[in-house]
Amino acid sequence: MAERDPQEFSGNQFCGNCGSAAAPDATACEHCGAALQPEQDSQELGGDYIPYCRACGVPVARQEALHCTKCGVTPLCREHFFPSTRSCALCPPFESAVPAVQVAAAPLDRPKGPWAQPASTFPCPQCGARLRTGVGYCPNCGAEHAGIHGDAKYVGFMTRLAAAIIDVVAPMLASGIIVAFIDIPGIFPFLFVSYHTIFTYKLGQTPGKMMLGLQVVDANDHQPTLKQILLREVLGKIIVFLIMFVGFLWVLWDPKKRGWHDYIGGTYVIKRERN
Repeated sequence: MAERDPQEFSGNQFCGNCGSAAAPDATACEHCGAALQPEQDSQELGGDYIPYCRACGVPVARQEALHCTKCGVTPLCREHFFPSTRSCALCPPFESAVPAVQVAAAPLDRPKGPWAQPASTFPCPQCGARLRTGVGYCPNCGAEHAGIHGDAKYVGFMTRLAAAIIDVVAPMLASGIIVAFIDIPGIFPFLFVSYHTIFTYKLGQTPGKMMLGLQVVDANDHQPTLKQILLREVLGKIIVFLIMFVGFLWVLWDPKKRGWHDYIGGTYVIKRERN
Protein backbone atom coordinates (compact mmCIF):
# COMPACT_ATOMS: atom_id res chain seq x y z
CA MET A 1 0.00 0.00 0.00
CA ALA A 2 1.33 3.45 -0.92
CA GLU A 3 2.25 5.65 2.01
CA ARG A 4 0.06 8.72 2.56
CA ASP A 5 1.82 12.03 2.18
CA PRO A 6 2.37 13.30 5.75
CA GLN A 7 1.65 16.87 4.62
CA GLU A 8 -1.61 16.06 2.87
CA PHE A 9 -3.83 17.22 5.71
CA SER A 10 -1.33 19.44 7.53
CA GLY A 11 -3.21 22.64 6.81
CA ASN A 12 0.04 24.45 5.98
CA GLN A 13 0.56 26.67 2.98
CA PHE A 14 3.02 25.43 0.37
CA CYS A 15 4.94 27.02 -2.48
CA GLY A 16 3.61 25.82 -5.81
CA ASN A 17 7.03 26.10 -7.43
CA CYS A 18 9.46 24.39 -5.05
CA GLY A 19 7.13 22.76 -2.50
CA SER A 20 8.54 24.50 0.57
CA ALA A 21 6.23 25.07 3.52
CA ALA A 22 5.35 28.72 4.08
CA ALA A 23 3.91 30.77 6.92
CA PRO A 24 0.09 31.05 6.82
CA ASP A 25 0.14 34.79 6.04
CA ALA A 26 3.12 34.78 3.66
CA THR A 27 2.64 36.20 0.16
CA ALA A 28 5.93 34.95 -1.32
CA CYS A 29 8.04 31.85 -0.87
CA GLU A 30 10.99 32.56 1.41
CA HIS A 31 13.14 30.05 -0.46
CA CYS A 32 12.56 30.59 -4.20
CA GLY A 33 10.64 33.89 -4.22
CA ALA A 34 7.58 32.56 -6.09
CA ALA A 35 4.30 34.32 -5.31
CA LEU A 36 2.02 32.31 -3.03
CA GLN A 37 -1.67 31.96 -3.63
CA PRO A 38 -4.20 31.48 -0.82
CA GLU A 39 -5.24 27.90 -0.15
CA GLN A 40 -8.76 26.72 -0.79
CA ASP A 41 -9.87 23.37 0.51
CA SER A 42 -12.78 22.78 -1.78
CA GLN A 43 -14.75 24.08 -4.71
CA GLU A 44 -18.43 23.74 -5.43
CA LEU A 45 -18.98 21.98 -8.73
CA GLY A 46 -21.91 23.71 -10.31
CA GLY A 47 -23.84 22.73 -13.40
CA ASP A 48 -23.24 19.49 -15.25
CA TYR A 49 -20.31 17.58 -13.82
CA ILE A 50 -17.57 16.66 -16.32
CA PRO A 51 -16.58 13.10 -15.31
CA TYR A 52 -13.10 13.15 -16.84
CA CYS A 53 -9.70 14.18 -15.47
CA ARG A 54 -8.67 17.38 -17.23
CA ALA A 55 -5.02 16.26 -17.20
CA CYS A 56 -5.31 12.83 -18.82
CA GLY A 57 -8.99 12.20 -19.67
CA VAL A 58 -9.52 9.13 -17.47
CA PRO A 59 -12.98 8.76 -15.84
CA VAL A 60 -13.27 10.42 -12.41
CA ALA A 61 -16.32 9.94 -10.18
CA ARG A 62 -17.73 13.09 -8.57
CA GLN A 63 -16.96 11.86 -5.04
CA GLU A 64 -13.33 11.15 -6.02
CA ALA A 65 -12.72 14.39 -7.94
CA LEU A 66 -9.83 16.60 -6.82
CA HIS A 67 -9.43 20.34 -7.30
CA CYS A 68 -6.21 22.28 -7.93
CA THR A 69 -6.05 25.42 -5.80
CA LYS A 70 -3.18 26.83 -7.85
CA CYS A 71 -4.61 27.01 -11.38
CA GLY A 72 -8.26 26.12 -10.68
CA VAL A 73 -8.47 22.99 -12.84
CA THR A 74 -11.13 20.47 -11.80
CA PRO A 75 -11.77 17.58 -11.76
CA LEU A 76 -8.45 15.78 -11.43
CA CYS A 77 -7.54 12.17 -10.79
CA ARG A 78 -5.20 11.23 -7.95
CA GLU A 79 -2.31 10.58 -10.32
CA HIS A 80 -2.20 14.20 -11.47
CA PHE A 81 -2.93 15.95 -8.13
CA PHE A 82 -0.15 16.67 -5.65
CA PRO A 83 -1.51 16.85 -2.08
CA SER A 84 1.60 18.42 -0.56
CA THR A 85 1.31 21.53 -2.74
CA ARG A 86 -2.42 21.32 -3.57
CA SER A 87 -1.38 21.69 -7.21
CA CYS A 88 -1.72 19.58 -10.36
CA ALA A 89 0.28 18.42 -13.36
CA LEU A 90 -1.26 21.14 -15.52
CA CYS A 91 -0.10 24.07 -13.35
CA PRO A 92 1.87 26.63 -15.38
CA PRO A 93 5.14 27.89 -13.91
CA PHE A 94 4.65 30.62 -11.33
CA GLU A 95 6.44 33.85 -12.16
CA SER A 96 7.96 35.52 -9.17
CA ALA A 97 6.75 39.07 -8.58
CA VAL A 98 8.70 39.38 -5.30
CA PRO A 99 12.49 38.96 -5.13
CA ALA A 100 13.74 36.03 -3.14
CA VAL A 101 14.39 36.79 0.53
CA GLN A 102 17.99 36.24 1.55
CA VAL A 103 18.37 34.27 4.76
CA ALA A 104 21.49 33.59 6.80
CA ALA A 105 20.96 29.86 7.15
CA ALA A 106 18.44 27.63 5.43
CA PRO A 107 16.71 24.86 7.39
CA LEU A 108 18.12 21.42 6.73
CA ASP A 109 14.76 20.03 5.57
CA ARG A 110 14.26 22.70 2.89
CA PRO A 111 14.42 21.22 -0.66
CA LYS A 112 17.20 22.26 -3.01
CA GLY A 113 16.75 23.28 -6.63
CA PRO A 114 16.59 23.12 -9.52
CA TRP A 115 12.84 22.41 -9.42
CA ALA A 116 10.94 20.78 -12.25
CA GLN A 117 8.71 23.18 -14.10
CA PRO A 118 5.04 22.13 -14.32
CA ALA A 119 3.62 21.33 -17.75
CA SER A 120 2.35 24.28 -19.77
CA THR A 121 -1.32 24.37 -20.69
CA PHE A 122 -3.63 26.03 -23.18
CA PRO A 123 -7.42 26.58 -23.20
CA CYS A 124 -9.66 24.53 -25.47
CA PRO A 125 -11.13 27.02 -28.00
CA GLN A 126 -14.45 25.17 -27.89
CA CYS A 127 -15.19 24.86 -24.15
CA GLY A 128 -12.30 26.58 -22.35
CA ALA A 129 -11.03 23.49 -20.48
CA ARG A 130 -7.34 23.66 -19.59
CA LEU A 131 -5.36 21.12 -21.62
CA ARG A 132 -1.73 20.12 -21.36
CA THR A 133 0.42 21.01 -24.37
CA GLY A 134 0.65 17.87 -26.46
CA VAL A 135 -2.94 16.68 -25.93
CA GLY A 136 -4.52 16.16 -29.34
CA TYR A 137 -8.13 16.19 -28.16
CA CYS A 138 -10.25 17.73 -25.43
CA PRO A 139 -11.69 15.11 -23.00
CA ASN A 140 -14.44 17.57 -22.10
CA CYS A 141 -15.99 18.42 -25.48
CA GLY A 142 -14.02 16.15 -27.84
CA ALA A 143 -12.63 18.99 -29.97
CA GLU A 144 -9.49 18.16 -31.94
CA HIS A 145 -6.35 20.22 -31.39
CA ALA A 146 -2.97 20.57 -33.02
CA GLY A 147 -1.34 18.64 -30.20
CA ILE A 148 2.29 18.68 -29.20
CA HIS A 149 3.62 20.28 -32.37
CA GLY A 150 1.11 23.14 -32.32
CA ASP A 151 0.22 25.17 -35.38
CA ALA A 152 3.87 25.30 -36.49
CA LYS A 153 3.88 21.65 -37.59
CA TYR A 154 1.02 21.65 -40.09
CA VAL A 155 1.14 23.61 -43.34
CA GLY A 156 -1.48 26.27 -44.03
CA PHE A 157 -3.62 26.90 -47.08
CA MET A 158 -1.49 29.47 -48.93
CA THR A 159 1.72 27.41 -48.75
CA ARG A 160 -0.08 24.29 -49.91
CA LEU A 161 -1.72 26.27 -52.73
CA ALA A 162 1.70 27.51 -53.88
CA ALA A 163 3.01 23.94 -53.96
CA ALA A 164 -0.08 22.81 -55.89
CA ILE A 165 0.45 25.54 -58.52
CA ILE A 166 4.06 24.46 -58.98
CA ASP A 167 3.02 20.82 -59.31
CA VAL A 168 0.43 21.51 -62.00
CA VAL A 169 3.01 22.97 -64.40
CA ALA A 170 4.86 19.74 -65.25
CA PRO A 171 1.73 17.67 -66.09
CA MET A 172 0.40 20.55 -68.21
CA LEU A 173 3.63 20.83 -70.20
CA ALA A 174 3.88 17.06 -70.67
CA SER A 175 0.26 16.74 -71.79
CA GLY A 176 0.66 19.70 -74.16
CA ILE A 177 3.66 18.10 -75.84
CA ILE A 178 1.88 14.73 -76.19
CA VAL A 179 -1.31 16.29 -77.59
CA ALA A 180 0.77 18.20 -80.15
CA PHE A 181 1.72 14.85 -81.70
CA ILE A 182 -1.06 12.49 -80.62
CA ASP A 183 -4.57 13.53 -79.57
CA ILE A 184 -5.21 11.39 -76.49
CA PRO A 185 -8.41 12.31 -74.61
CA GLY A 186 -7.97 12.65 -70.85
CA ILE A 187 -4.18 12.68 -70.97
CA PHE A 188 -3.82 15.59 -68.53
CA PRO A 189 -5.83 14.01 -65.64
CA PHE A 190 -3.90 10.76 -66.14
CA LEU A 191 -0.50 12.50 -66.05
CA PHE A 192 -1.58 14.72 -63.12
CA VAL A 193 -2.61 11.76 -60.95
CA SER A 194 0.43 9.68 -62.01
CA TYR A 195 2.80 12.57 -61.26
CA HIS A 196 1.47 13.07 -57.71
CA THR A 197 1.15 9.36 -56.95
CA ILE A 198 4.64 8.39 -58.08
CA PHE A 199 6.49 11.25 -56.40
CA THR A 200 4.52 10.95 -53.16
CA TYR A 201 5.07 7.19 -53.02
CA LYS A 202 8.79 7.37 -53.78
CA LEU A 203 9.76 10.53 -51.88
CA GLY A 204 6.79 11.49 -49.74
CA GLN A 205 6.70 14.83 -51.56
CA THR A 206 6.16 16.20 -55.04
CA PRO A 207 8.68 18.62 -56.60
CA GLY A 208 6.46 21.54 -55.56
CA LYS A 209 6.38 20.35 -51.96
CA MET A 210 10.10 19.65 -52.13
CA MET A 211 10.83 23.26 -53.15
CA LEU A 212 8.77 24.61 -50.24
CA GLY A 213 9.99 22.09 -47.66
CA LEU A 214 6.73 20.15 -47.27
CA GLN A 215 6.18 16.46 -46.62
CA VAL A 216 3.17 14.11 -46.78
CA VAL A 217 3.08 11.79 -43.74
CA ASP A 218 0.72 9.46 -41.91
CA ALA A 219 -0.58 9.87 -38.35
CA ASN A 220 2.79 8.70 -36.94
CA ASP A 221 4.86 11.10 -39.08
CA HIS A 222 5.99 8.21 -41.27
CA GLN A 223 5.83 7.99 -45.05
CA PRO A 224 2.33 6.83 -46.11
CA THR A 225 1.72 3.37 -47.54
CA LEU A 226 0.87 2.82 -51.20
CA LYS A 227 -2.78 2.24 -50.25
CA GLN A 228 -2.94 5.56 -48.41
CA ILE A 229 -1.35 7.38 -51.35
CA LEU A 230 -3.75 5.84 -53.87
CA LEU A 231 -6.72 6.78 -51.69
CA ARG A 232 -5.36 10.31 -51.29
CA GLU A 233 -4.16 11.03 -54.82
CA VAL A 234 -6.79 9.13 -56.84
CA LEU A 235 -10.07 8.84 -54.92
CA GLY A 236 -9.51 11.91 -52.75
CA LYS A 237 -8.41 14.23 -55.58
CA ILE A 238 -11.30 13.08 -57.80
CA ILE A 239 -13.79 13.98 -55.05
CA VAL A 240 -12.07 17.35 -54.50
CA PHE A 241 -12.25 18.16 -58.21
CA LEU A 242 -15.89 17.08 -58.54
CA ILE A 243 -17.06 19.35 -55.73
CA MET A 244 -15.25 22.42 -57.09
CA PHE A 245 -12.28 22.27 -54.71
CA VAL A 246 -14.38 22.67 -51.56
CA GLY A 247 -12.46 19.74 -50.08
CA PHE A 248 -9.19 21.63 -50.55
CA LEU A 249 -10.63 24.83 -49.06
CA TRP A 250 -11.31 22.75 -45.92
CA VAL A 251 -7.62 23.32 -45.08
CA LEU A 252 -8.49 26.93 -44.16
CA TRP A 253 -10.36 26.02 -40.96
CA ASP A 254 -9.26 22.48 -40.16
CA PRO A 255 -7.26 22.29 -36.87
CA LYS A 256 -4.54 20.21 -38.52
CA LYS A 257 -4.77 21.87 -41.96
CA ARG A 258 -6.15 18.78 -43.68
CA GLY A 259 -8.17 18.66 -46.88
CA TRP A 260 -10.78 16.03 -47.63
CA HIS A 261 -8.23 14.05 -49.64
CA ASP A 262 -6.01 14.00 -46.53
CA TYR A 263 -8.85 12.56 -44.47
CA ILE A 264 -9.59 9.94 -47.14
CA GLY A 265 -5.92 8.87 -47.27
CA GLY A 266 -5.23 9.30 -43.54
CA THR A 267 -2.41 11.75 -44.31
CA TYR A 268 -1.08 15.11 -43.15
CA VAL A 269 1.09 17.76 -44.81
CA ILE A 270 3.81 19.03 -42.48
CA LYS A 271 6.91 21.18 -42.64
CA ARG A 272 9.87 18.94 -43.38
CA GLU A 273 12.75 19.32 -40.94
CA ARG A 274 15.91 20.23 -42.76
CA ASN A 275 19.20 18.68 -41.66
